[in-house]
Amino acid sequence: MIRKLTLTLFCNLLIINNIYAYDSENLCEVSLAKGDLKEAIKEAKNILKDDPFASNFCSAKVFFKQGQTDAAVNSFEEAEKSANHPADQMLSIIFKGLVYKENNELDQALSIFNTGYETAKLGNTKFVQFERRFLIQMGYVQELQNKHELAYESFAKSLKASSNDDERAESYDRLARSAANQEFFDRAREYSLKGSIMYKKAGYLGEFAELTLLKGQYEILDDDYDMGIKTLKDLAQLCIDAGGDYYLAKTYVELYKLSKEGNKEYLKLAKDVANRIGANDLLKGI
Repeated sequence: MIRKLTLTLFCNLLIINNIYAYDSENLCEVSLAKGDLKEAIKEAKNILKDDPFASNFCSAKVFFKQGQTDAAVNSFEEAEKSANHPADQMLSIIFKGLVYKENNELDQALSIFNTGYETAKLGNTKFVQFERRFLIQMGYVQELQNKHELAYESFAKSLKASSNDDERAESYDRLARSAANQEFFDRAREYSLKGSIMYKKAGYLGEFAELTLLKGQYEILDDDYDMGIKTLKDLAQLCIDAGGDYYLAKTYVELYKLSKEGNKEYLKLAKDVANRIGANDLLKGI
């Protein structure tokens, strides 16, 4: 289920950032949003003559949701060929790469993302947001391939291509994780601090909490135990003040795992909160 949401969520992100010309309100997309895949395909066929890009692009997403990987790739390729706007062409490329990534065909996905990145660079600064998106996806794939140094380079380039705090937050987030994968915990804690500040400023409180949890881990791994525990305790208090019970329970779990004393008390607090909100999944494995 999560896999089949990927393209929709990514498409929504691109819509929010307003970086392509695609009409996301065509009848195929409307039916797709409602979950009516049969009607979506019907509407895609109806608009094929007047708008072949929209027809192929929407059909590809339907095929992906149906688990028809080859059909999805073929339709994204047809969409790329029929695109009248360079942004729509790049949109087709990045979605085709996502299909391969979700299908765990990582070499193919990386090749496509790299091609898209080089294509986006031809537009100079006009398509810099696409450059950044391709770089982020390249980094994700490289991490999955355990090519951590290359992933770090991709995320560093994505940071340079970022144009607002939202984008910088994501790039710092990925840089922090990539640095930690290479055991550069001093860099990891620096990037996690910068990313968490930007997430909070932009209003992404879930992402802020997740990265702050990692920041506490990185500080402890960087031989700064007191700071790491303080970071987690401060996050717990913030969750109490803001009413964020899910992340409060998650923070208590982390304190239980990492603190040298008071473990049982943190475990009890974690269980109390998790049971109250029905988030028992947080207690698995402890």
